[in-house]
Amino acid sequence: MRKQLILASLRLRRPGFRRHYNRCLELERNTHSADAVRLQRLTALLAHCEQSVPYYARIMKEVGDDYRSNPYDYLSRLPILTKEHIRNSLDALTSRDLAGREWFYNTSGGSTGEPVRFVQDRDFVDSSIAITHLFSTWTGKDIGDSELRLWGSERDVFVGTQGIKAHITNILFNQRILNAFQMTPARMREYLEVINRRRPCLIVAYAQAIYELARFAERENVSVVPQHAIMTSAGTLYKFMSEKLGEVFGAPVFNRYGSREVGDIASQCEARKCLHVSPYGNYIEIVDEDGRVVTPGQDGDIVITSLQNYAMPLIRYRIGDRGRLCPSNRCECGREGQMLATVFGRNVDAFRTTDGGLIDGEYFTHLLYFRQWVKQFQIVQTAVSAVEFRIVRSGFDPAQDEIDEIVRKTQLVLGSCCRVDICFVDEISPSASGKFRYTISEVAQ
Repeated sequence: MRKQLILASLRLRRPGFRRHYNRCLELERNTHSADAVRLQRLTALLAHCEQSVPYYARIMKEVGDDYRSNPYDYLSRLPILTKEHIRNSLDALTSRDLAGREWFYNTSGGSTGEPVRFVQDRDFVDSSIAITHLFSTWTGKDIGDSELRLWGSERDVFVGTQGIKAHITNILFNQRILNAFQMTPARMREYLEVINRRRPCLIVAYAQAIYELARFAERENVSVVPQHAIMTSAGTLYKFMSEKLGEVFGAPVFNRYGSREVGDIASQCEARKCLHVSPYGNYIEIVDEDGRVVTPGQDGDIVITSLQNYAMPLIRYRIGDRGRLCPSNRCECGREGQMLATVFGRNVDAFRTTDGGLIDGEYFTHLLYFRQWVKQFQIVQTAVSAVEFRIVRSGFDPAQDEIDEIVRKTQLVLGSCCRVDICFVDEISPSASGKFRYTISEVAQ
């Protein structure tokens, strides 16, 4: 009955959800048609861009309009889209039919520490939610089954409540949200008690946050009831982290990859090896530093074409992460299509508090979202009570009240005595490995 109530609610609030979800389920039943579906959606997207998106219409006029004969080959002839292109050409990248869509602005710091604003529409959200639900079924969770999220909740930090609407939604969807942004020893002990008591069908968590929770349970000898399944996201899930989660929580661990710009991209299936790229949502290319597509099995920059968002299409978007495609397009689970062998490049450090607590580094990146004066940033915890925001300005100075807000919200979680330095720099360089770390904690672990 709960599942039917949720589906009815989604039909009212998200009219496109059921249509997208049914198509995703159809692909599950006919996995051999994955490539055909992706090809069809890519062709339709290119046709829309040619007709309605000024940025791509100009480029496609130069490249030619023969995309229907071989869309994949045609795609490789288009230039790679960067965050800088989006910042400089937001209007041209926006579809001319935006007035007829339910649209909104969104923003992301991404793994490169370069905030970018983009446009999304309601149909994109409906489609993205459908893909997220599909990925969850691979862990054994159906719509309406209990779920616990160790996730970021800025409102809970700032206001102390999630609001009555969110509370009702959580009850209907049979979910509980625990704040990953503030993890003191007392809260971590409380979270473990909740996990033991509820034993949800699925735990969805920030990779770093649940790893630190597992380390805490092990360090403090807190017994954990074996769980059903864990799915991590919002950070790199390294092998040592996955192994630790399996040991402490006694559950299979699934890795999911996604971003604000394009929604959930890929997830591990029951085999828990490669990550399946949803053929309904995105198409992935791996390129070298010069933008040339590399052979599957080789490492490179992840370039994504979103097949969902017509309000502002992102074609060949260099998302800022690195990864590797599997040489084979067939998994032992029977599903076919693109698969990521690994994703690396995101590195979100947890910041330490004076009382031994942990604040997920992503909390601090959220403080710089929607700041038009921020071009690039890196946040470094240099000591337990000292944080440095290194910011490359986009061309103009911030208002003092914005600076004060960043300082205040940093001290809210790290203590009023925390020294917060806002340092404006000309450039922020990547690490020696070539990866960009947008939050760094130099405090001894």
